[in-house]
Amino acid sequence: MKFPVRKTAILIFLLFILLYNNISGKEIDKLKIKFIDYYYENGSPLLWEIRNDTLLRISLLPDYQSTTLNRQTDHWNFRIIAEPGTRIRLTIEKMLPDIYNGKPASDWWNYPKGIPCYLSYDYCEWIPLTTRTLRGKELYLDFTMKGAEVYLTRLPVYSLKNLNSMLAAIQGRKGFEIITAGKTTEGRKIEFIRSGDRNVKFTVVIRARAHPWEPGGNWVMEGFINELIKARADNRLKDLCFYLIPMAGKDGVARGMTRFTPSGMDLNRGWDKDFDPVLCPENYVLDSLLKDLIASGHKPSLVIDLHNDDKGDIHLAVRDKGDVKFRNDMQQLEKLMREKGLFSEDFRYQWRDANQTSVSTIENGILLRYGIEAFTYELNANWLKGQGMIPSAMEWKKMGAGLLNVLSEYFSR
Repeated sequence: MKFPVRKTAILIFLLFILLYNNISGKEIDKLKIKFIDYYYENGSPLLWEIRNDTLLRISLLPDYQSTTLNRQTDHWNFRIIAEPGTRIRLTIEKMLPDIYNGKPASDWWNYPKGIPCYLSYDYCEWIPLTTRTLRGKELYLDFTMKGAEVYLTRLPVYSLKNLNSMLAAIQGRKGFEIITAGKTTEGRKIEFIRSGDRNVKFTVVIRARAHPWEPGGNWVMEGFINELIKARADNRLKDLCFYLIPMAGKDGVARGMTRFTPSGMDLNRGWDKDFDPVLCPENYVLDSLLKDLIASGHKPSLVIDLHNDDKGDIHLAVRDKGDVKFRNDMQQLEKLMREKGLFSEDFRYQWRDANQTSVSTIENGILLRYGIEAFTYELNANWLKGQGMIPSAMEWKKMGAGLLNVLSEYFSR
């Protein structure tokens, strides 16, 4: 019996479709990874692809600064849903290289101690895992699922829920006042915490989480506040008043962004001039606080901006090399921080150069405009040199308690 050529071709095509669907269905049934979820607060925008049974590729999306070509991708936070016991072989990549000051980054994720990735089965206890940087600049991770779902993140998560719990713990305490100073571009409250009599000799302003991917500053701030509660209860620190901004970049934290606000603002830039209250209310309210304190005769003695980066240095404002008092003061502060085991990286001095262009970071802007001493405190996101360990929320909280004791001793001198 002979079949016409056309009928034969159709029969072969139908058999191919049937066979393909049968194979594909079996492959789908075999998949142990069920879903990747990032639709929750601080979840990171990403693309994902299951390469085979258990190989997962994560591609991270950048966020952008509105007035420049700058973009950055350093945050991830997502949930894997899979069968317990599944071996996960995972790569994490940036879809586009970062752009910093208008120039594409030539290096990332290739630091001596590597880039950790934190794992949690309860979104509370975070366990650091060591990644490997591949030749294509992807991070590679290999582990076995102990439950049906697991969260992976760049750093131990400090969310709006964490912040609200901390604020609730100090609400109504003697010696503390929570002040709503404004709202973010998306309508979230911007809180200040004031602790101490504003008429005392020294006022210190500390801000955390200007950049959303940097929760280390929040953990340091929480440790600082916990120690401050004890100090106020013991009637210590009578000569110190603190204004604390616990989470500046709330919108970016909620959205799982890396560096900028949803309106494209970098909260550690633009400090050489006044801020637009609509485009950048997060900086506008802090700038207004500084102006109000100066106008009322309570000019701050120090402003500290808490950050994370891959190196962990302190960045001092640009000064003249001949400023002996500044040098002596900072050497004294550095000595205290190193003695307390709080700090083990570099104090980066910046000496004024006649050819230097204006630098609009917070420490330089505040010094230039108001004559207030300020520095940016970068907490190493990869390795705590002094402790010889990968960072943890607990260690950062200890560093926060230590920072309060350092400032107490520094100003008592």
